[in-house]
Amino acid sequence: MNRQDLGQVVTPTSLVSEVREFRAAIANPRRSADEIRHAYGLIVNHAHNLNPHAPGFEWAGVALKEAACLWLDSKAFRGH
Repeated sequence: MNRQDLGQVVTPTSLVSEVREFRAAIANPRRSADEIRHAYGLIVNHAHNLNPHAPGFEWAGVALKEAACLWLDSKAFRGH
């Protein structure tokens, strides 16, 4: 799971990659609920810093939606 500083530039491509890593993290039973929660929070914060005029912004939006669905379906969200 990517732990970029919020001060770094986030590109649509990097956000899509981060969501791919998040998908893998959720599928990994060794990841704790806190790690998953933290990773989802980073994705949301990074999405907030995207430039809406950057090439690939739409794909980043699709990835953000996927992350939200993964989060809502995860054990971390359900509190297990």
